[in-house]
Amino acid sequence: MIIGGWRGPGWRVFDAHPGHVGQVRAWISAAITRHDCPADPADAALAVSELFTNAVVHGPEGGRVLVGYCLWSQGARLVVCDGGGSGEPELRPVTSQAQNGRGLHVVEAVTARWGSFRLAGNLVAWCDLGQRMRAPAGDAWAWLDCVLSAGAHLSVPAWRYIQQGSEPADTGQARPSGFPCSPAALASSLPAAARAGGG
Repeated sequence: MIIGGWRGPGWRVFDAHPGHVGQVRAWISAAITRHDCPADPADAALAVSELFTNAVVHGPEGGRVLVGYCLWSQGARLVVCDGGGSGEPELRPVTSQAQNGRGLHVVEAVTARWGSFRLAGNLVAWCDLGQRMRAPAGDAWAWLDCVLSAGAHLSVPAWRYIQQGSEPADTGQARPSGFPCSPAALASSLPAAARAGGG
């Protein structure tokens, strides 16, 4: 969806498995490149892979992870949402001998800002690349609330979705087929600056 120079939201849902990191990196890098977003595709791929890995390691075992983006003329917001893992992402001191714990330091280094919060029982980690998004929180996250409330159950293992025959298509578009949230609802969920034609 493209409105007033904004592209997105776009999202995909992946099984929470470390083998999907390459797909996540490639998809985000391609979205940024395809839409001429000024964010560095390599930085975006690096940041999203670290956030995705955190979701896989700390999220519910066997769950799913939503990866999404909103792009605008000065930057990008990347979103990684798991089914509600324990704890909150935080920067921790690491030593040169530590084998883990560097991921969020990488995110901190390549992004304008990052953070996390809980939404509908899910843990959402996000980062801005390029210029920070200037939008009220209610506007910035309305699309994600719409997606999650419409049935993107991230704590449910993918094999249960497949057995039930209700898994949404993984199109990478703003509205996967069979998704009950209309394009108009998604458009109204974009920050007011996008609806007004700003960026």
